[in-house]
Amino acid sequence: MKIIRTILCSAMLFLAGVCAFAQTNPYPEENDEYAYSVPVKYQGQKPIINDFINAYFGEESEDELNGYLSDLWHRYLKNEPLEKNEKVTLDAKNGFASFEKVYPPDEYDSEGSKMLVEMCYWNSSDGNHKVFAESVQMFHGNRAIETEFSGIVFGIYNNTTHMMTYVYLDDMGAKVTTGMEDLSVSEEKGEYFLVNYETNERKPITEEQYNNWWDEYPVVTYSLPRVGKDITAVINNRPEGKKEVIVKWNGLRFDVQQ
Repeated sequence: MKIIRTILCSAMLFLAGVCAFAQTNPYPEENDEYAYSVPVKYQGQKPIINDFINAYFGEESEDELNGYLSDLWHRYLKNEPLEKNEKVTLDAKNGFASFEKVYPPDEYDSEGSKMLVEMCYWNSSDGNHKVFAESVQMFHGNRAIETEFSGIVFGIYNNTTHMMTYVYLDDMGAKVTTGMEDLSVSEEKGEYFLVNYETNERKPITEEQYNNWWDEYPVVTYSLPRVGKDITAVINNRPEGKKEVIVKWNGLRFDVQQ
C-alpha cells in the first residue's frame, strides 16, 4: 500500500506540475524544437513596435515583399524621401505601423492596384508574452486579390527570453473561413470542372464560369487595430456582398465571431 500511495502521490505531483506549466506557458509553440524564432533587440525597459518590426525584417528581408518593405521602413526611419505612391504610418503610442503602395491606373492596367501592410502587437494576459502580427492586403482596383504574400502572420514574444516565435493562423484561433477553401477549378481536354479536393467531387461548369472563377472567389482580408485589440476580417468578392467578421482578442489568443 505504501508503494501504491507513493506512486499516486508522484503522479499527482507530476500532473500538478504539468497544469502549472500550462497555466504559466500558454504558448507551447515556443517550446517546439522545430519552431522558428528570432531575437528582439531593444533599448529601455521593453520593446516597442519599432523593435518588433526591426526583428521581423531582420530575418525576413530575403523575401521579395519584406525585402522591399524593409528598404521602405529604413528609408522612412532615415527621413529619406519616399516615392509619391509610397506611404508609411507609424503610431508608436498605440504600437501600430502601416505601409502602403499604390499603383495608379495606366495604359497597361486600367484599374490600378494597391498593397496595404499593417503591423501591431498586443500584451498577453499571462504577463510574460506579447503577440506581434503582420497583415498583408492586396487589391486590384476595388477588388481584393489573393497572392502568395496575402494573409496574416503572428509572432509570440517572450518577455523573459526576448525571443519571438512564429505561429500559424490556426494556432492563434484567428482563421476566418469562406466555405470554399477546398474548392478549385480545372480544365481537361476542353471541359471545365469545379473540384472539391476534400471529397474528390467533380462538377462540370461552363467555360465562362471557369474564366470568372478567380474574380468571384472569396478572399479574406485582415485589418489590424490601430486602437483596441480586435482584428476586423472581411470576406470579399461574395455575390451577396462583403461580409465583416470580428476576430476578438480573448487575452491569450483570438476567437472568430463568424
